[in-house]
Amino acid sequence: MDGQGRPDPYRGHREQIPLSNINPGYQDEIVTDYPRASYSEHGPAIPLERRGSDASSFNSETGIGVHRRSQWAKEEGPRDTAVLLESLPSKQLEKMASEIAHGQTVRKKSSRRKSFHPNLHFPQGRDVSEDFIRAVHDNPDAAELEDDDIKAMTMNLSQKRRLKSEVSLKRKQPKTLTRWKRFKYNCSITWKHFKYNLAEFGYFLKLWRGHMKKIEGHFGTGVLSYFLFLKWLFYINIPVFVLTFGFVILPQILYRHMVQEGKAYPQNVSFTGKELLTGAGWFEETELYYGYYTYETFSITKDSYYNMKYAYLFTCGGYYLLCLIILALSISKSYKKNYIEGSGAFDFYYVSRVFCGWDYGITAKNSATLKHKGIFNELKEYLSGSRKEEKEKTFGEKCKWFSIRVVTNLLILGMIGGSGYLIFYISDTQSVNVDIPVLSEMAMPLCVSGVNLVLPFIFSVIARVESYEKPKNELYINMTRTMLLKAVTLGVLVYFWYQRLEHNCRETFIGQQIYRLVIVDFIFILLTTFFVEFVRRLMKEYCCKSLSYPEFEIGRNTLNLIYSQALCWLGMYFAPMLSLIMIIKLFIIFYVKRVSVIQNCKPSLRPWRASRAHTIFMGFLFCFFIMATAAVACAIIFLKPSTDCGPFRNHTTSYEVVEQLVEGWRNKYEVLHTIIQVISSSGFIAATLVVLLVLTYYMRIVMVGHKEMVDLLRQQLSMEGRDKAYLLNMLQAANKKHKDRPKGPNRILSSGSEASGTLTSTAPGGRQFVKQLAATADKIKDGNAQQQTRRRNRDGAGAGAASS
Repeated sequence: MDGQGRPDPYRGHREQIPLSNINPGYQDEIVTDYPRASYSEHGPAIPLERRGSDASSFNSETGIGVHRRSQWAKEEGPRDTAVLLESLPSKQLEKMASEIAHGQTVRKKSSRRKSFHPNLHFPQGRDVSEDFIRAVHDNPDAAELEDDDIKAMTMNLSQKRRLKSEVSLKRKQPKTLTRWKRFKYNCSITWKHFKYNLAEFGYFLKLWRGHMKKIEGHFGTGVLSYFLFLKWLFYINIPVFVLTFGFVILPQILYRHMVQEGKAYPQNVSFTGKELLTGAGWFEETELYYGYYTYETFSITKDSYYNMKYAYLFTCGGYYLLCLIILALSISKSYKKNYIEGSGAFDFYYVSRVFCGWDYGITAKNSATLKHKGIFNELKEYLSGSRKEEKEKTFGEKCKWFSIRVVTNLLILGMIGGSGYLIFYISDTQSVNVDIPVLSEMAMPLCVSGVNLVLPFIFSVIARVESYEKPKNELYINMTRTMLLKAVTLGVLVYFWYQRLEHNCRETFIGQQIYRLVIVDFIFILLTTFFVEFVRRLMKEYCCKSLSYPEFEIGRNTLNLIYSQALCWLGMYFAPMLSLIMIIKLFIIFYVKRVSVIQNCKPSLRPWRASRAHTIFMGFLFCFFIMATAAVACAIIFLKPSTDCGPFRNHTTSYEVVEQLVEGWRNKYEVLHTIIQVISSSGFIAATLVVLLVLTYYMRIVMVGHKEMVDLLRQQLSMEGRDKAYLLNMLQAANKKHKDRPKGPNRILSSGSEASGTLTSTAPGGRQFVKQLAATADKIKDGNAQQQTRRRNRDGAGAGAASS
């Protein structure tokens, strides 16, 4: 029956479409009013119509509801597709993304690749005519047309086959290249091969590469972070030593041989060996200390002169500036990697490690075992850092733990203050003694190293009493307390050296004191490694079975490295060769710690992720760098140099040589003189600080915005996965409902084609799925054409009968 109750003369000719094959949201079994099939840029789309309230407006001549026909004329896409797209989970985030991205909607990038050839323009989402295929035939750039581009075009399969054959013929045709293009191509290929070979060569020359893999395999990323940090400190001291040696030490050696006619090192003092420990005696008249360097301007060749005052001061400023740049770049890179890119809950860590973590290029059994252990430890660390349900504490328990932590922090502050007073007292007592033995000379460094050794162990015991739930929180608390202890120690020493010390060559004496601190700290590190780790392992194996194997304490060992580097930065102005001593010290410490951690230590029972620990370490190191640089700057700008030694012996301050140099440019370089005066004025410095603060605030806002956008995009990726699950569930429900229906002549596909059975086994977006939808659409189009022909024949027959 048609819409007016009359029998439908075309019943049996219309194809009846089960909507559940397309969208399981429709519960009607058969709808006979459908429009002409169309295609969208996402593939063939079949606009369908609900039955129900729209049946009253059904037009029996066209087979389409009048109201819906006008609506389809206005809408660009089919209504069902729009409703389906709007119901996807990922669409719910577009409004939020637009607000964060300054009104710009975050859209999913198209997977189709665009052509980079401007001469070839192919349509997407529109009808393709024969003219376009002829244009492809005539255009030489058509050979670069990709298969994905052809699939995206809205044309039937025969046209796509013709277009693909044209592109294949274009690809087979030999291309003619000019000499210039051939030369550029050869240069680019040669440069790529050079980069690959250089990268491969650098990989084999990578320092301690095998040791790092072994440590990571046995102990995870936590212990590995210590050795990576040690390696980074080793690298940063190399360019500092190169600068110092090239511009300060080597010119002084040339001066001694050329100007002083090969003057030997002091012969009135013999080398006994204890100088390696104290740094005094024979070393005082060498390039190790500030006081040995000349203040003269000497001639290296006939027409060239070398001013040691400028070289010494500018080289000092140069390597401090270099360390500042390296530190800033390293901290920003680490923060971006670990806190911005590595933050959020949707990082798909388990998926990436389980499915992409294994290196299939591994062939050796030992390497495979290490890789297996490394992945196991990494997963264990990540699981230990996952969020756990914290037990809600009562008000009484909160008050109890708050009181305990207040008392422990006051106790720790008292111990730090007492250790600072002890160091000041010993330094003051040592300075008034004359002709003291070696042990008395080493009293101050022994006291400092002893305090830095004992108090961190006490801090660890107190932290265990405080019972922090997460191991990383306990680690960071101990590191902060130990850092405060070492900062107070160095601050007391710097105050004593600058304000209370009286010495003929004060700079050389300060250099000796820092040299002793570096050497004694190195000895304490070796002794601690021997007694705390090696001896304890022997006691566990042979004497006391109740003891456990020691664990490698990451925080304490890392703070020792930071403290050693801070001593190096503080003493390089007073002892230029201290960077070389630091390089040798770090090299020995690496191998001692590597052997100890493999032979003596056990993996931590409370593993934790150390991906962010490197950023924390860099932050502590940066604080010590600022303190050391500020102390050296105060010595250069405010302290009067010694009158009997050093390159600045005839000046009021070391910075005075810069003022004299700028003043000498007044007549020769007036513009440069004016610029330097403006730069060094207090107003310009204040304005620069304000600008830096504004830039810092701006970078903070940008960083927060980027972090929010990263979180949003991460959620968008998660929603895309939910979209796929949503669509697959719809398809499964549709297939299940379709299978449950009895087969009949009104199916959308004929029983002989068996296409409907294939549809149930294909996934959406696959080639077979798209082909079946295209075939369905072609059948619908043929059915519409047949109906139009029958209607014209009927109208013609009716008109003939009326005329007769």
